[in-house]
Amino acid sequence: ITLDFLQAGRGVTTTIRVRRDQGPKAGQEEVIEVKIPAGIANGQKIRLRGKGQQGARTPGDLLIVVTVQPHPTFRRDGQDVIVEVPISLTEAALGGKVDVPTIDGMTTVTVPPGTASGQKLRLRGKGIASGDARGEQYVVIKIVPPASLSDEARDLLERFGELETTDARANAPWRT
Repeated sequence: ITLDFLQAGRGVTTTIRVRRDQGPKAGQEEVIEVKIPAGIANGQKIRLRGKGQQGARTPGDLLIVVTVQPHPTFRRDGQDVIVEVPISLTEAALGGKVDVPTIDGMTTVTVPPGTASGQKLRLRGKGIASGDARGEQYVVIKIVPPASLSDEARDLLERFGELETTDARANAPWRT
């Protein structure tokens, strides 16, 4: 069975069709409802006892192999969900509120002032369910500089560069 990322993350009930080729129902197609648990991963199997082909005395088990389609926004790491969120240079420097997607819908995250590209912000309990617990969601910040600047914006950034005293490469490994 093939599921999309959100179906696998949240769980879903779906139906499958099984064609019987043995026993009293040979040649018939049976519709079976399958409850997919939240948090199922790509390649996992679901066993439906007694729903397989008819054996000598009793029906066997039906094994369903799950394939989870990738998502264009989310990545999964165990029970954790990772999403890359672009922010502006101004939002990174000054901080602010940013709307981000979760598997449950949109939520607002506070980006602290001075946030660096690649920094991870954790959203507790917003990941994939596993029994009674849920993983985390990590918002990975990606600073997107403006593609072009007005003359005024360029002047302001140049002035900022003159006032700014931080050496961004002070702790670079080649400077030891």
